[in-house]
Amino acid sequence: MRSPPGTAFLLALAVMTFAPAAEAASRISTGGDLVAACRALSEHRLNPQGPTPRPALLCRKYIAGYLASANYVRSNGDAKEALDLPRTAEDCVSIDGPQSYDQLASRILRQAEWQPALLDRPAVELARAAFGPKPPC
Repeated sequence: MRSPPGTAFLLALAVMTFAPAAEAASRISTGGDLVAACRALSEHRLNPQGPTPRPALLCRKYIAGYLASANYVRSNGDAKEALDLPRTAEDCVSIDGPQSYDQLASRILRQAEWQPALLDRPAVELARAAFGPKPPC
């Protein structure tokens, strides 16, 4: 049995329509995206059944990327400065004890509750507010 020629066209149209939504869910750009991803990580930690959901993995990846980039770049207003390593104690902040991604995600969620205006701003502003502008030591 052959399908009508319009079926292939409709299938292609459906794929093009829903592809941007799938692509948008695979990246974090706003504070709201970061909160949704970190909320998924916190919820998975409470009931860790099955594989870790993709948004939770995106939260982990974002936190790791933010902290890694904070080691090498410091914002100076609108300009960025590349930093040389090693650093002095004044150039970094001590995060109390070892912390898991779940604990770091909860910092982001708390900060979003305290500053809901950051949900519509770029995600890096929420991360900077949660962790501070200095990288961890």
